Amino acid sequence: MAAVAAEADGAPLWGQVVGQPEPGPLMDERVLRRLCGMLDVPAAGSLADQAAACRAALLGGEPEPAAVAPRGQEMERAYDGTERGSIESLGRWNEKRDDPAMPIKFKAEDPLLDKCNADRNRETMVRVGFGKFVDELVQTKGASSGILAISTWEEMRGPFNVTFSEVSWSASPDDTSYRRHGAPDEAARLRAEAKRKGKGPLEIRFADFEGVVHDIGDKEQMAVYRVTLPSGGLDADKWAGRPPPPAPEDLYTGPRRDGLLSTEEISGDYRCGYFPFFGHSMTVVPHGPDMIETWSTCCFFLLGPMATGAVRPRDPGTNAFRDPQSQDPNKIVTFSADGTAKQGCGDYKKRPGSQKRTFQKVDARDLAGKWWSCCCIPLGPPCLLLSTIYPVYCTARRANCTAKTALNEDQYEESGRCCVLDLSDESRTHTRLYVNGHATNAFAGSSHPFAVLWHRDPGLLWQPPFIFAKKVG
Repeated sequence: MAAVAAEADGAPLWGQVVGQPEPGPLMDERVLRRLCGMLDVPAAGSLADQAAACRAALLGGEPEPAAVAPRGQEMERAYDGTERGSIESLGRWNEKRDDPAMPIKFKAEDPLLDKCNADRNRETMVRVGFGKFVDELVQTKGASSGILAISTWEEMRGPFNVTFSEVSWSASPDDTSYRRHGAPDEAARLRAEAKRKGKGPLEIRFADFEGVVHDIGDKEQMAVYRVTLPSGGLDADKWAGRPPPPAPEDLYTGPRRDGLLSTEEISGDYRCGYFPFFGHSMTVVPHGPDMIETWSTCCFFLLGPMATGAVRPRDPGTNAFRDPQSQDPNKIVTFSADGTAKQGCGDYKKRPGSQKRTFQKVDARDLAGKWWSCCCIPLGPPCLLLSTIYPVYCTARRANCTAKTALNEDQYEESGRCCVLDLSDESRTHTRLYVNGHATNAFAGSSHPFAVLWHRDPGLLWQPPFIFAKKVG
């Protein structure tokens, strides 16, 4: 009981990092489980259940039932005290590609070059479309709700299996044009259910809205929702498409009781060198107990400088973190308690004096200004081949001068003139990627979510593997 009393008095425990912020719920769970053991109370259920059982054991009587909210509702309650908007499903309705029931206002596509990120990219496309719809609602005088319709499907384009997403909307809640082609018949409904069979449930939540987007339609069907704005208005600096904030236990990065290395412990700067890579370095920052973000730079033999970024979830029960963009086992980074890490045939060593890292969110408003970028590819044919498919994201970016204008904390618009192959002005919007509710410093193109820009800090970015940019004014 002395250990429990020490914790209650705020005295540091053995293994607790002094100077770290107040212990999170995982620390409370440790205390509760120890108390449950002393009182012979099963440490089962939620923290609220355990606390109620311990209280009953100390005072006598049956524990009072604890009202525990489902996970999604618990996350939404971070905004308790505010009037939130709502998302109401109106079901599926038929759609025709050559005769859309509603005007299509946003299109996006993903060539599925990285199948492991397909779900993330689909979610990003929906979030961007939702944000644009809400922006129009806010700007429409007298509009408090409207209709949102989403169609998402896959089809082949040459050698690529491409995901397409089309979003339509109306600023009038009474608009029934989505019904123009009628409701799906029983056969169409069964085909749609068969396509979803075996896939996990879809739940796309938004920070300022109750309800979920649980269906994103199909090629010949659209999922329709009625969206109502929060009665108290929206923060102009916040992106309407962002998810609810993670629960407190999903932000904890400190010591663990299961014998695994904590993400705080493995954070820091690493170095490695093996042929054909030289001067290889990797920075690790934590995203909660079971996810990290890594930034890597190196010089590749005959090709020049390269850079990559990734958000890596932990393989359950291990100290290995996987790059979800690839199923290649060589893309798994495994950390050891001696400060080393192994990826494929490369052995990393934490740099002497490396400090523990914490995630620092780069605010899109700090990115506003003039940027110079270059594409470091001395070998022309591979780049020329790719440029015939996606010219904007390849050879045409060998030298760029662009300007970024912040739209909110999570989005910026970039415009500028390419100085080598294309003399036309480009304008495009980049949106922050969220992974499992966690904000990252990766920004995806709105219409091409696979084209990701990684911001190391407010003055430096790269688009893997060969494009670098620096803020100059």
